Amino acid sequence: MNANNKKLITNIGLMFLVYFLPKVFSFFLVPIYTSFLTTEEYGISDLIINTASLISPFVALSTTSAVMRFTIENKEDKRPYQISLKIYSVGMVILFAGLAVVQWVGKINPIYLFFLYAIVGTSLLSDIDMNYTRGLEKMKVITFCGVGGSLVGILCNILFIVVFKMGLYGFLIASSSGYLFTIIVLAISNRKMHLFKNIISEREPELQREMLQFSIPSIFSGLSWWVVSSSDRYFVSAMCGTAANGIYSVAYKIPTMLQAVHNVFIQAWTYTVYDSYNSEDGKKYIARVYDVYVFVLCLGCSFLIATDIFISKILYSNDFFEAWKYVPPLLLSIVFNSAAGLMNTFLSVYKKTRVSMRISFVVAGMNIILNWLFISIFNDALGAAIATAITFFTNWICSIIVGMRVSGVKISWRKQFLMYVILTMQAAEIILFKNMYVVAIGIVVIVILNWNTIVWARSKWNQLIKFRKV
Repeated sequence: MNANNKKLITNIGLMFLVYFLPKVFSFFLVPIYTSFLTTEEYGISDLIINTASLISPFVALSTTSAVMRFTIENKEDKRPYQISLKIYSVGMVILFAGLAVVQWVGKINPIYLFFLYAIVGTSLLSDIDMNYTRGLEKMKVITFCGVGGSLVGILCNILFIVVFKMGLYGFLIASSSGYLFTIIVLAISNRKMHLFKNIISEREPELQREMLQFSIPSIFSGLSWWVVSSSDRYFVSAMCGTAANGIYSVAYKIPTMLQAVHNVFIQAWTYTVYDSYNSEDGKKYIARVYDVYVFVLCLGCSFLIATDIFISKILYSNDFFEAWKYVPPLLLSIVFNSAAGLMNTFLSVYKKTRVSMRISFVVAGMNIILNWLFISIFNDALGAAIATAITFFTNWICSIIVGMRVSGVKISWRKQFLMYVILTMQAAEIILFKNMYVVAIGIVVIVILNWNTIVWARSKWNQLIKFRKV
């Protein structure tokens, strides 16, 4: 397993640069947002971006996820990329016509619709390019695009919001700038202009049908996950107002740090699963790595819960400080969703996307009901945060059961459940009593529970160091 360890550590290092380091930089933009944007402006921008997330899977028929899955099987085959681009092009034409009708019928601000179209178009094309490049395993190119695109986005935020004082419009312009950078760099790296010549003429109905069979269930899975992860913003806006949604949305900035850790690991994890899922030793190795990762995730969550109020005082200005109380349940949501996401990787590897779709339908319906119920009970956005946490916990339960059955990988779910109980107790303590010292005890308990995991991880690290020296 030394080779697997080496590849996993290398990929984690590269993905750290792609996903985590830029998040650290953008994390410090929060004071700019809360100082230069009103709560209502931030709420509107959040709705536009989340609406773009809702529309995107339908525009490209979710083939962005299929590009990597089919390219990694045969890196010389450019057809998955070409098919995805063809579907994307048709989808963008249909979206343009649809938004024109919406503007004519609904009298919505055309500038908002323009930004919606731009964000959908640039983010989708960037995703197609990045997933194709991941399938080719051009990790250095991916790293450059990830870091460069994030830095461009950060600089544009400062330029348009602080220097030019463009407010909401400046924020939305900056949202597309990083995607444009990635598109340009990958157009050069993958020599896309050569590929464009064959997009229309090369017909591959069998491969296209296979890709759509893989990706179309992902549309409904994506729609369901959008309902789970984003519909709370719409409920908060409708039941508490757009200003309340602005505060609630900014509360996600602290959990974003934990999400960034997951984004780093899930990319490296995907390659590890592809390399190891066919053997019994590989499955044992996957289970161990999963155990280590969940420990790190829970430890990070526990620390952020304990320091929530302290960090919020630094990040959130004026009325935005109220967001601190929404952070603990949102942190729990990230942990539950991240752990479930690792198990869902098996469904993708074994091409069981229909199973994933059924799970997502169940949790999406549950989320809608719980959002309405808890916001009504609390008369506050805290109800939405709690509803989201409960929904993602349910998703974790379903994913563990199905993932272990499909893959044959045995996970230490009892210990994992106990850590979740500890985290929930910490969240309740900080919200109700604001006592970070009592909450900090949970960190010690989590470390004790995972002592054997720590010892195993350390032994593997020492083996890796010796292997590299040899």
